[in-house]
Amino acid sequence: MTETIVLGLDGANWDLLEPWLESGDLPNIQTLREAGTWSDMESCPPPVTCPNWRCYSTGKNPGKLGVFWWEKIDTEERTLTTPTSRSFKSSNYWDYLNDAGKTVGIMNLPMSYPPFEVDGWMVAGGPGSEQDDYTYPSTLEDELEERDYRLHPKVPVTSNEDREAASAIIDLINDRFNTFREFLSDHPVDVAHLTVFYINVLQHFFWRDDVTKRGWQVIDEHIGEIRDAYPDATLYLMSDHGCTDVDTVFHANSWLEREGYLVTETGASETFSKFGINKKRVSQLAHRLGVHGLITSLTPESVKDAVPEDEEGFKREQKLDKVDWERSDAIASGQGLIYLIDDSRTEELVRDLEGLERGGRSIASAVYTREEAYEGEFVYEAPNVIFDQREGVHTSGAIGDNPVFSNAGKWKAENVRTGLFLAAGTDAADEPLDDELSITDVAPTLLHQLGVAVPTDMDGEPQLTGGRSVASREPIPFASIDESADDEVAARLEDLGYLE
Repeated sequence: MTETIVLGLDGANWDLLEPWLESGDLPNIQTLREAGTWSDMESCPPPVTCPNWRCYSTGKNPGKLGVFWWEKIDTEERTLTTPTSRSFKSSNYWDYLNDAGKTVGIMNLPMSYPPFEVDGWMVAGGPGSEQDDYTYPSTLEDELEERDYRLHPKVPVTSNEDREAASAIIDLINDRFNTFREFLSDHPVDVAHLTVFYINVLQHFFWRDDVTKRGWQVIDEHIGEIRDAYPDATLYLMSDHGCTDVDTVFHANSWLEREGYLVTETGASETFSKFGINKKRVSQLAHRLGVHGLITSLTPESVKDAVPEDEEGFKREQKLDKVDWERSDAIASGQGLIYLIDDSRTEELVRDLEGLERGGRSIASAVYTREEAYEGEFVYEAPNVIFDQREGVHTSGAIGDNPVFSNAGKWKAENVRTGLFLAAGTDAADEPLDDELSITDVAPTLLHQLGVAVPTDMDGEPQLTGGRSVASREPIPFASIDESADDEVAARLEDLGYLE
């Protein structure tokens, strides 16, 4: 019998959903709010899919995991890597469930590729997954292929004009739920998790447009059907972070260059930018003509390296080639992360960011050193400075001919720290949740609710205890090599606007 179902709603927060809840467009979520207990929930900084879905599954902050964003820059080696499932240096809550004799089914959890061996099943999730070797056990892949299961849309949404691609994403979400429900029926487990990742892609590009609303109505219908099918199961709704509309794009590397922290080099590749030639435009055209794979295979690497990613310029490894490392002191990733080449300028950089404004409004709601933002054995690998973008700001980490500030571009919405949490069917439904509920609290809460001891290295605290004492245990050691995603995964992240 399925005891617990967790539905992960990427980028969801109550502020986003409130107008649709009030209008009756999401009746099943509203019913769950009335029957269960719900709250805002804070993500770990920065509020991004990677690393927060694994902060959820481990109950730990990024300082204990060694992953802080979609990319990691090593300023000493002058390298950039993209993490995979094996880059997170921790066991996950399903390891403790399996150790206690409970089976698990995990579907579409971001940063779960390559999939883990579990007692039950795992189907790796986007965006960082390949369409090969994505299930455990491997035999499930044939079953999924027979039903034309897709991890990713055939044509990515890359702008707020891609409405046909957006409609295809809604179909993908619908199929994801149908597959999950069939798996629960055909391969029953004690605890099951499904993440709906691509709904946040719609939010990024369309915010509260009708296409996003339709996506949420599909989600709501499936939530109601799952609740009806498993009335005795504990049901959790939760997100990795929230979302809000954008009014300002902050080009962090342009600002670092203006303030003397970063020096970049120019070269012949700027000619492509001058004439509006970039990888995103070529990719969009190739997808529409059905020749994307052919163009990718035939284009020389030297040409690929010289063409900027999109209108914002150079990203990923490309941007490292633009840095004059001998004269630079800092380089930025996206969404609030800055690596210092000369860490003696840390305090100066924090002060400059705290005072940075556009139109009388601060760019950052808070600025932290890595020691203030994180704790754990891998803090030394973190970006030196982390800032919470104020609501309405999207930070690009591209290097190119960009102004320091611009108005909202291809993204209409950006992530915020405040996500959501809801629990229905627990034995403590009337118990209040912590006012500072964290995404790291979900794993210990789930374990405690199932009568499984909570490992002592988790940062989070069990909620909804019902007055029962919390049993603890020694952690299960995690041993794995650190792997990096390949170019195809990174290219998908670029198409979606995550790697900048």
